[in-house]
Order: sequence, then structure tokens, then C-alpha cells
Amino acid sequence: MRSPSKTSLTEQIKKSAYEGKNYTQKHTQEDVLPTGSTLLNLALSDYTSGGWLKGSMVNIIGDSSAGKSFVALTTLVEMQIAKQFNKYSLIYDDVENANSFNMDYLFGASFAERIQAPAINDEGDEIPSDMIEDFQLNLVKALKKSPCVYCLDSFDALNAEADEKKSMEMLESRANGNLVKGSYGMAKAKKSSEILRQIIGRLENTKSFLAIISQTRDNIDPMSFTKKTRAGGKALKFFATHEIWLANGGSIKSKKREIGIKCKVKISKNKLTGKVREIEFPIYYDYGIDNIGSCVDFLIKENHWSGGKGKRVDPHDLGVDPCLRSILIKRIEDQSLEQKLFDIVGKVWHKIEESLRLNRKPKYREIR
Repeated sequence: MRSPSKTSLTEQIKKSAYEGKNYTQKHTQEDVLPTGSTLLNLALSDYTSGGWLKGSMVNIIGDSSAGKSFVALTTLVEMQIAKQFNKYSLIYDDVENANSFNMDYLFGASFAERIQAPAINDEGDEIPSDMIEDFQLNLVKALKKSPCVYCLDSFDALNAEADEKKSMEMLESRANGNLVKGSYGMAKAKKSSEILRQIIGRLENTKSFLAIISQTRDNIDPMSFTKKTRAGGKALKFFATHEIWLANGGSIKSKKREIGIKCKVKISKNKLTGKVREIEFPIYYDYGIDNIGSCVDFLIKENHWSGGKGKRVDPHDLGVDPCLRSILIKRIEDQSLEQKLFDIVGKVWHKIEESLRLNRKPKYREIR
């Protein structure tokens, strides 16, 4: 048998932290799906390996340049990589018809082959949802076939049949010099509440996952995460296990040219751990989410590693000599030290979380 000192970090967390000793949630790491960002995983679930909860719906909200699609697609490609999710269908519903990413280059040819559109017509063309009723039908069909991860990008681009009919009536009436009484634009909010109420149980029963992207009317202030208007009424917030807000925290430049953004994330609703947390990671246009870079920055920011900002970083517990940040990232990749890095980040994260606990006697725990 291995001695306790040699037990892996994941085993330690699973054995002690999630049996009521340190945390209140009942779910284990087998219940979560990877996001592609270790910091986002931890902020969502306290696990390094995954953040999204199986059998749930999440709402990803942000402005047009905050990286919402990158976050959603990264979750899909992480599912493609992990063998335990081979039976899952990976569906990307590009309602906006705005996905111009080179899937082969960014995520690999196998992912480009596996990812599916919600529907295919007789000519073999991919057909994204148009109406909210289309989305409902496509999602229900997908859930009947197999467990799935379904990404709707975005909810704002959908319309409702009732609203479409009302719009046509208004146009025809105006053309005739008349006005049409009644409200316009409310059918979508009502329909979304009905749809989500019906499918939440199906998601849970099949261990599937639904990510709904919402577009904000205005940019989110990266300092305050001021909430702007979004479509869908209160249904999206009510039924979501996680609600996250993405903001563009500034551009990343090289040779005076923009090559990426600093994506700031706030988890404003978390039914998994109950915690509201904020994290940040870089997103590069020709690379995607920089998980390694964000983990290195986190360890420097929390003073676990010294250095940074033009100075050599001292990764004392990684087995790498002090070097500049860019060189350190390359050495981590070349020496396949990614998992060791993620374990260190998890250890530091949990140490911080533990320091925030009240450490008082549980108020209602039975005396044994």
C-alpha cells in the first residue's frame, strides 16, 4: 500500500474534502465535465479536472468579444479528447452562423469530424436552429439518441413563432396604415421557460449538458461585471446550475498588433459549491484558451512562485530552473509537466479556500 504522503492530490481531495470535512457539496469529480481551463474548473466546482455539472444547463453571458464561443467550443473539444465521453454526441448549434474558426487548426481534425450540427437536410447541409421551437425539437431529438453536450450559440439569435407571426402582422398593418394592438417580443421569454422546465429533467436523467450562450446589449465592465440586458427573461437564470459572465479585460499585443484578449470571468451563480469566484485567462486567436499561461500567472499572483513582469519565475516545486515566463511555459510543454502544474494550482487554490472557512462547529450536524 502507498503511504498517505504519496497519495495523489486528486485522491486526497476526493477522500477527505468531499466527505463533508471541508466542503458542503455532494458531487464528486466523476460528476463534472472539463472546461479546458484549470482555473475555471476550480472556480466552478473546486476540482481541477472539471467544472460543469453533468445533467445540467449553464448560461454563458458576455459581450461580442469576450470569448464566449471559445469557452463553449473548448468544452466540446475537451470532451472529444477524454475517452470516458466517447458515447457523448457533441452538438454545436451555430444559430448566428458566425463561426469562422478553423476547426482543424485550433482543435484538431478528429474534433472537426466529430462535432455535429443540430440537424442535416436532405442535401447534407448543416441546419442550425432558427426558431426557439427548432432548438427545442433538435435538443429533444439529441437527448433521445445518446448523452450529449449541446451548445446553443446564441440564444439571442433565436426567434419565436408567435413573435414572428406578430411581426408580420405589424408590418402588414403598418403598410395598410393601421396599428396592431398587443405586445411583441414576449413569446420567446415565455417559450424559453416552458422549454427549459421540460428538458432539465431529461438532461439530468441522461447526464447530458446544455450550454446556452447569451449576448449582452452593452459591454460588461471588467472591473464590476455590471449586468446588462439579455434575452430570455428570468428562465435562463432560474434553471442554470452555473451562470458565468465574461468580459474583455483588454487586448494582448505583439509587435503593436492584437493577438488575443484577457478574458475575465465571474461565476455569479453556482449551485454546485455556492461560491462566487472570479478568474482570468488569456485567449489567443490562433491558439485558444491558454491554460498553462493562466496557471503560471495564478501561482505568481498568489505569491506561490516568485518573479514575473519581466523577471525570472522560480517554479521551485515544478522541477524547473528559474527562467522567464515565456521560457517556463515552453519547458512545461516540452517536458509534459502540465498535469504537475495543474496539481500545484489545485493545491494552492484549496489552501486559499481553506483559509476562507469559518472553521466553526457545524450548526445542525448530528452528534455521533
